Amino acid sequence: MLKTAGCQFNSMQMRTLKEFGREISAFGANLIVYDSELNLVISYDGGRFISDYESGSACAKEILDSRSDKIETFGKLNQILAAALSSAGQVQAVILIDCGEPFGSAAQDKRAGEPKLMQQILKMFIASFNDSFKNSQQMELVSSELSQTYEELMLLYKMSTNMKMTQSDANYLQMACDSLTDLVNVEGIAIFLEKKIGDSKKLILTAGAGLIALDHKQEDMHEILFERLMGELDTGNDALLDSEVDAPFKYEWFGRVKNIIAVPLHGKDKIIGMMVATNRLDKADFDSIDAKLFNSVANQCAVFIENQGLFRDLKELFIGSLKALTNSIDAKDQYTRGHSERVALISKWIAERYSQITGELDNDAIQKIYLAGLLHDIGKIGISEAVLGKEGKLTEEEYEQIKTHPSIGAGILSDIRQMADIVPGVLCHHERHDGKGYPKGLLGEEIPLVGKIVMIADTFDAMTSKRTYRDALSVETTIAEIEKGLGGQFDPEIGSIFLNSDIDKLWEIIQNGNVESYYAEDAGDYGTIAVGALLR
Repeated sequence: MLKTAGCQFNSMQMRTLKEFGREISAFGANLIVYDSELNLVISYDGGRFISDYESGSACAKEILDSRSDKIETFGKLNQILAAALSSAGQVQAVILIDCGEPFGSAAQDKRAGEPKLMQQILKMFIASFNDSFKNSQQMELVSSELSQTYEELMLLYKMSTNMKMTQSDANYLQMACDSLTDLVNVEGIAIFLEKKIGDSKKLILTAGAGLIALDHKQEDMHEILFERLMGELDTGNDALLDSEVDAPFKYEWFGRVKNIIAVPLHGKDKIIGMMVATNRLDKADFDSIDAKLFNSVANQCAVFIENQGLFRDLKELFIGSLKALTNSIDAKDQYTRGHSERVALISKWIAERYSQITGELDNDAIQKIYLAGLLHDIGKIGISEAVLGKEGKLTEEEYEQIKTHPSIGAGILSDIRQMADIVPGVLCHHERHDGKGYPKGLLGEEIPLVGKIVMIADTFDAMTSKRTYRDALSVETTIAEIEKGLGGQFDPEIGSIFLNSDIDKLWEIIQNGNVESYYAEDAGDYGTIAVGALLR
């Protein structure tokens, strides 16, 4: 049990408290220190909310009354952390961290400072504060350790707050390697993930920084390392640590290895990879503290990868649903099967070349144009099959019914927030440059870019496909018709970009039906990449 004493902080202690206050406020949390008489000593505001000092004083009194030497939690959501600051067994003050209550929608519901993270930081600080001022040499050591611990926690905080599901595994893992090398002075760090290659699984280098000192001439060296790591885990160790500092190497290493650490990436029900580092440069060996840090980073990486897998499944489900919907619409007319996917391909083809020439479209915009092409005829779900499949000329009434499908399609998608950039392509793919199109009769620059692009893509596929009322036109005839329509039906700039592209190559892709292999090494990624653009 602790005794109470008046506040007797020296200048060094006050500087330490103020520095800690600034660090805590950087997380968006508030820090308050009361002396044993419940007088306010210092406070730091994270700028996210205002703490209730009266409630804080009551929390501090409870700590003083209980003489507790543990970190206690207060508030409806345990968002206030409080603990005693002591010297030589006497309580000098009470320190509080107010993490704030959650706010915002469920998707964005975060506290200013995460209580678990703040508790770790506070525990480290108290341990160092209470025993760190015996002499100046010890002070310097503790200051260095505290700084290192703070940097390590900041790294983990950075990784946890940068888990954007729209970025690739490789980009996130590379960020982890780069950040870790900024913190740990090593020759090299690498992350290997287990991937299926053919009928077997292999460890593939996915990210890294610096140079790993293993012998790269021995192709299966990383497989051997993984087996050794698994052996260490089987014996109850949480990492492979090996060096010749205190004894000969436990394992035989090829290359320039002086010391080495390897930790696993734990998936939901199996190990999915490993993180490796070689040759610590600022000390003789990796130690248990390094193992704890590397395991923490590896765990964050594994969580991201597992979440990415779930996110990828959702994207595949979504694009599969979209394709099933558009295919069902195309199937209402035997002559338009596959039309929507071909229009999506051609739209993306045009958008890519427009971007190369003008630099005005980023990758997300191109992917959204692809989706607009895929969904451009979704409104035909509201058109009679008898009208869509009619052989011969349509009556005026039937043609007017057909002309409603862009508005119907836009109406279907307009309530989906993520489809906001897709809707103009669906609505305007029958608008003409000369203002004679439908449904709004837009003229020239009034037509959105996505509408102009899908218009040409739709026309090219329609003309080169067989219809109930005519045979398919040749590519040469179609090109001539589009050229003739520049400035009338078609935007002259977009039309010229399309006509000047390698249409023979495009036609080969369409005829061979290898659209998926053209746009993705893994056909399963085709379309899911575009869905990711909706979520950024």
